[in-house]
Amino acid sequence: MRPTEAPPCGCGYLCCGYVAIATAPSMELLVAGRAITGLGSGLDGVALYVAIARVFPTHIRPKMFGALAMAWLLPSVVGPALSGVVTEHFGWRWVFGTVPVLAIVAMALLLRGSRGTSMNQAVDPESLANVTKAAAPRLWMKPLWGLIAALSVLMMSDAGTRTQPWWPAQLGIAVVLLAIAVNILLPKGTWRATRGLPALILMRGLMGTGFTIADVYLPLFMIEQRHLPVWLAGLSLTVGGVTWAVGAWLSARGTLHPRQCLRWGALLMTLGLMISALVLFPGWPVWIAWLGWAAAGFGIGMAYPTQSVVVLEQSSPSEQGSNASALQLSETLMTATALGIVGAVFAALLTAGESAYVMAFGVAAALSVGTLLVARRAAS
Repeated sequence: MRPTEAPPCGCGYLCCGYVAIATAPSMELLVAGRAITGLGSGLDGVALYVAIARVFPTHIRPKMFGALAMAWLLPSVVGPALSGVVTEHFGWRWVFGTVPVLAIVAMALLLRGSRGTSMNQAVDPESLANVTKAAAPRLWMKPLWGLIAALSVLMMSDAGTRTQPWWPAQLGIAVVLLAIAVNILLPKGTWRATRGLPALILMRGLMGTGFTIADVYLPLFMIEQRHLPVWLAGLSLTVGGVTWAVGAWLSARGTLHPRQCLRWGALLMTLGLMISALVLFPGWPVWIAWLGWAAAGFGIGMAYPTQSVVVLEQSSPSEQGSNASALQLSETLMTATALGIVGAVFAALLTAGESAYVMAFGVAAALSVGTLLVARRAAS
């Protein structure tokens, strides 16, 4: 088998993980299956970015990343309803059991479409040697710190349940370890929002985390405090998914400069999130939240594909994989950390009524404002 025809290893992990979930006899094995699928998603995500960078010319990449973002639209609209029908008639295991079939079909299409391309083209040996030599002292430690980061996230999740009396200390230790790991895994200057690549990577983490926190607690608020049915409370997810796709389509057209997409995207997401937060005040109609979430989805749809395009443009071929990995790690680890902390505080404040939701939306708003500030340095 030629190198250009090698099957993506991430797909194999995904298939094995979902089979393990579908057949898991206990919660421990189900969680283990989820860990395997996470590993596969991480492998495929980075590989997909690098493949786009190597196969498609620069002027086509915005359209490709825009298409990837729009590909989330159909699952976000059809997926929940379809999963509900399958669960109701056949059981929840069949929801996960059918995923490997779709993954195998996707892999076959990928292999067919990439045959004869330069997807696995060799990196210039001299430039690769220079990068490896410069990063050698820390390169071998990154997988270890990646594992530490994952374990820290698990510690935070366990501490968030507050089932043990030492949960505050456990949460603090996990946060410290994760902060150290992230500082090693991400490029230098990320936390200082150094202009260029570090600021772009920080922007992805702030934007994704702020959006996710609001996305988690907005439907919950609609159900618990506004007493809406589940399907109607979930309308915000559908609205955000649709406008996300529209924003991605606009950024993919290339009519706006990347600087404009980043700045306007951050501004629209911040304004949209704050408009949605108005639903926390008594007397405001629920449709105000959907209006705001439509703007937030449009903004993040504009910025997300643009971030990916600009990161690859600023990366040499030998750095495309590591920088694409840093882009995803920034969002994944920051979101996991914030959700763990916010979840623990939310549970503690839940008896106080709506103050728990005010706290959650306050954190999301603060992160979105941070996104807006960092966007100016990322887009320069």
